[in-house]
Amino acid sequence: MRRNFLVGLLICLIPTALAGVLVGQGFYRETHDQVGFRRGIDLAGGTILVYEVNLDKPLSKLKGPGEDVEEEKTGLSSDDIKKLAENLKRRIDPNDMKNVVVRPVGRSRIEIILPFAGSTGGGKEGTTENEVQDVKSLVRQVGVLEFRILANPTDDGDGIRDARKLIDDAKISPTAKADLEARAKAGLPPPAPEQTYTVEVNKQIQDGVRYEWAELGPEERDTLGVSNAFEKDSPPPRGGKPRAWMYQDLKSTRGGVYPPIAGQSRELFYSRDFIKENPAKDEEGKKVEYFVLTRVSAVDSLRVDRDAGLTATADNQDLKPVVRFGFSGSGATRFTRLTERNRPTESFQRQMAILMDGKVVSAPNLQSALHGGGIITGSFDMPAVNRLVHILRSGALNAELKPDPVSENTVGPTLGQDTIHKGLIAIGLSFAAVLGFMVVYYRFAGLVACVALFVNLLITVGFMELTSAAFTLPGLAGIVLMLGMAVDANVLIYERIREEREKGATLASAIRNGYDRAFPTIIDTHLTSIFTAIVLYAFGNDNLKGFSVSLTVGLIISLFTALYVTRLMFDFWLYKKWITQLRMHQLFARPRIDFMKIRHLMFALTAGLTVAGLGLFLARGEAGLNVDFTKGTAYGGRLKEGQERGLTAAGGKLGLLDLLGEARQRERLEVKDAVWLTKPKQDDDPNATVRLAEYIYKIVYADGTEATVTLANKPDGATEEAQIADLKKRASELPGLSIEQVFLAGVDDHLPSGQSRSFTARTTEKEPDLVQVGLDRLLRDETTGEQLLATTRVTNQQVDGPVAVLTLDKPASPGYLKGFLVRELDLINRVPATGNAPTVEVTGVKSEDQKTATDENRSGRYSKVKVDVSKNPEFKALADAAAAKKPAPTDEAAFKGALGRAITAFEARPIPDRLETFDPALAADTRNKALYAILASWLAILAYLWFRFGNWTFGAAAVLCLVHDLCFTLGMIAVCHYLHDLPVFGTIFKLQDFKIDLAAVAALLTLVGYSVNDTIVVFDRIREVRGKSPVLTAQMINDSVNGTLSRTVLASLTVFLVVGVLYLFGGEGVHLFSFVMVVGVIVGTYSSIYIASPLLLIFGEGTPKTGDRHPGSSTTAQAAVAAQAPGEETLG
Repeated sequence: MRRNFLVGLLICLIPTALAGVLVGQGFYRETHDQVGFRRGIDLAGGTILVYEVNLDKPLSKLKGPGEDVEEEKTGLSSDDIKKLAENLKRRIDPNDMKNVVVRPVGRSRIEIILPFAGSTGGGKEGTTENEVQDVKSLVRQVGVLEFRILANPTDDGDGIRDARKLIDDAKISPTAKADLEARAKAGLPPPAPEQTYTVEVNKQIQDGVRYEWAELGPEERDTLGVSNAFEKDSPPPRGGKPRAWMYQDLKSTRGGVYPPIAGQSRELFYSRDFIKENPAKDEEGKKVEYFVLTRVSAVDSLRVDRDAGLTATADNQDLKPVVRFGFSGSGATRFTRLTERNRPTESFQRQMAILMDGKVVSAPNLQSALHGGGIITGSFDMPAVNRLVHILRSGALNAELKPDPVSENTVGPTLGQDTIHKGLIAIGLSFAAVLGFMVVYYRFAGLVACVALFVNLLITVGFMELTSAAFTLPGLAGIVLMLGMAVDANVLIYERIREEREKGATLASAIRNGYDRAFPTIIDTHLTSIFTAIVLYAFGNDNLKGFSVSLTVGLIISLFTALYVTRLMFDFWLYKKWITQLRMHQLFARPRIDFMKIRHLMFALTAGLTVAGLGLFLARGEAGLNVDFTKGTAYGGRLKEGQERGLTAAGGKLGLLDLLGEARQRERLEVKDAVWLTKPKQDDDPNATVRLAEYIYKIVYADGTEATVTLANKPDGATEEAQIADLKKRASELPGLSIEQVFLAGVDDHLPSGQSRSFTARTTEKEPDLVQVGLDRLLRDETTGEQLLATTRVTNQQVDGPVAVLTLDKPASPGYLKGFLVRELDLINRVPATGNAPTVEVTGVKSEDQKTATDENRSGRYSKVKVDVSKNPEFKALADAAAAKKPAPTDEAAFKGALGRAITAFEARPIPDRLETFDPALAADTRNKALYAILASWLAILAYLWFRFGNWTFGAAAVLCLVHDLCFTLGMIAVCHYLHDLPVFGTIFKLQDFKIDLAAVAALLTLVGYSVNDTIVVFDRIREVRGKSPVLTAQMINDSVNGTLSRTVLASLTVFLVVGVLYLFGGEGVHLFSFVMVVGVIVGTYSSIYIASPLLLIFGEGTPKTGDRHPGSSTTAQAAVAAQAPGEETLG
């Protein structure tokens, strides 16, 4: 009978061809100076920031009138957290040119993924290290824009009187005084009148008017000359806004209200000492707070919402940066109404306060009614104006984030390139090993399986390319593991075909029956693995999501290739009569091993191993956990010279472990003093100083050497003296310091065997700068004091006016160098106390060599960088002179001096390959999520097996088997701590001092999926052997285990080949993952035979109500024949 294979052929060829085109395009872009496949942060380099929603700030304070408020102390609603992520995305990357990803993590955290430049595709730019700091600044502001009229005695006499009375009452009433102090400590404004008023302005009467105090922001404080920079006895500098009080009066009447004076300033001011508990980062250094009384009503104030149609652009007015804004639609109507009602009358002008996030940034006089827009002026520099424009365009956030990230993970491009290199080697070798094994063992059938594996791999990669899914390090591991598990399906089918041929079936019937009988088992095994991958996706971070996606997609495609593609190939070959027999090796010929005979001994051994493994792991405590699950910083660095394995002393030099020991810490990290850096604000005002908005400290060590650190969080302590003492203590040690050796391809290849230059240091100290400075101090030669860490040097610099070109001895990121320049320019030319960096551009100079240029584009690191300060107002004369080709003015010396100091700091600070920080709260949450993920996977398996086999005993037996596998594997991880320094185990077996992190959890969950696969195969055979018999006997279990023994061993062997190759060649990033899988394959195979199946008898599965608990042998057992020696078999 003629059969048409065209439809089936098209079903196989069309997705394969499409995937081939997609993968081919990706490889083409990779080899033609373009970014091909999308990489995750761990492969491309970049930063992941995790922020927590400030649940102490109620949403009702941030939402407008009439908006629904839905909030809980545990998090936002799902809609609110999604809206917050969307708003942040618009603010950070409005045109989607940086490839920034912003997404919710649960209901109380936001994750921001910032890939480095050179790592993004589709013409997108990526970000530099310095732009990461800009993102942090953008995130800190909620972005609520408001307009309010300032209270004045002409219109607001009653409100001013009542507001003044509330303040004056504090002088005579202990209760009112205590309330005022409590508000100051909580960061709340002073009390305002609670009642509403009727106010007439320009013959327009308005009811329901309220009065609220609004704090002056740093911009308006500086404009008025009352910024914290001027908290001295000297008068404020010239050029501020006219005001009716003297500076000395402000200082002497702290805590009072300053009455307006007719004809001059008409605001009602209140000031108080800054005593807020737990101040935010941008409030550090503040000594005094200033407030103004504002009028709030439907026609005297305007809170800008998304319906207002706000537009904003950066502009210049009188050579000063300003923000020009406008409204459309309802926003224009409301704004015009506000300014029309409060227009000037004769010589009297009202003032309109412009508030951002509740603080006054400007309060200009209303000289006329404004129709649809206006200008925001103040003490801004251009970066501040640009940030404000970004915020206004993106709109207000619907919730406030805490100012500092709870987690920050930075991976350098170098580490990513090593990962890609080793990952591709691992995939290639494991693919070749599996293909070779299948062809040798199964002959033609093995060749069919190889074709299916190739199609599986091609479609999986093509699908990820089509959906723009990022390839991550765990994702590569997932692909490798998927190949091993896909082979398992083919082994199941082939072993079933063998059994059918042994029963006398024709080849065609054997193939048909083999597929039919293997089908439910294959579905069961794939579904359980997919369950664990889904659980991992739900609980994991970005990298682990990549693993779960690649594994899930690969397993689903594996069902298509194993059950359809291979079947079509067999049918076609049979139809063409190209095969009449299948030749394959046979590992076990009808084995008849009595596994149940020693089940009690194995139970005792299992219980002992479980308790010992779990006890050994728990005994290590937090020492066995990575910073993901504890807290602190992981710093990946590189040495100038190689270190012996184990980081021990060699050649008369101290090893890394000796250099970082407690004794050396006490000697090298002893701090004599620490000071908070201050610098003159203006040349004409040498007595006025400004404390930098960043937490920049100078640390002086006992030997007189100094170091400068920038902290993301201020030191703990109620007073400045206590904070300095706390900083000195933290700078004197690196608590909980541990060190691990890392072997990177391309970096350590030239070193003798067993040596490497790369390492990862972990400490519970969360501040990266303190960690870096501490390591720099410790890692110095004992005699010469020379730094042992590898650094990047500037070998040449050419300065031409406001532009300098620097030549580096090793490629570096322009953004990393920019950070040092910004700080040096901050210290000599500090802009008004806004915390904004001066304008400086640092860009890479592309190499003329095409291959080098391609590498620079991918890594975002260059051997030449250009520094340009022509847009910096401090160097305007220098830029003008360069444009007019005139001699350089005097500020060239200032530029060269800042450049020189920045280069010195840059050369002294090694560039980390990896930098990861974890907040204690996030670490605890991550640890809990990992535990929940494992428990959830067990429950899913228990429920599924209960459903599939119709009895809870099957699910319970499988889960207890998994508990054993998990505890044993954790014990083996703990054992590595004691063995990794021994030459045999370290060099030959490549053991390390493994620590549990999220990647290890991914491996444990994968182990859960794999181990239960073996168990399901045996359970399926037990169900088949048992048939309709209500009784389950030990002999039935023996028959079932023996019947699946070949499949169990062969499947374990192929997966072992895959994970073994991954362990040996996969690189540092997947070393722990592959180690867990190597141990898991061995222990999983053992437990599926000796633990899972015998547990069915213990749980009473199939026990008769009366009679012998283990009645005689089954029919299958009686028909069994003696085991034969391994050999080769011909099926045909």
